[in-house]
Amino acid sequence: MKNIKALGKIRHNGKSYKPGDIVPDLTEEEYDRLIRLGDGEPLEGQAVNPPGLAVGGQLPLPLVGLVLSVEQFADLKADEQKAHLKALEIDPAGKEEERIAQYEDWFEEQIAAAGDLNVQL
Repeated sequence: MKNIKALGKIRHNGKSYKPGDIVPDLTEEEYDRLIRLGDGEPLEGQAVNPPGLAVGGQLPLPLVGLVLSVEQFADLKADEQKAHLKALEIDPAGKEEERIAQYEDWFEEQIAAAGDLNVQL
């Protein structure tokens, strides 16, 4: 179980947390989702897990923890896709197909920037 610092209002296990509160007892999946959506940040000493992308060596990606495969991104709900793109500093399109294309373009740029690193999806 992991803990996270709330950056927005979070309701977890029947309790409400406000920004700055520590949200305890999160599963790995809950923890990663809150980081990805920008609703929480890791506590000091806790690493952000980059879901969907394992890279040998150090990641050259600017936003570790926000990297999903294109398929994983496509499986997100519309509001999650928009939040994810905003976290990547991309103005999200209104239509799902366009948001997926935006993410795919960003993703391909990151892979190209990774160069010869061993990328496994």
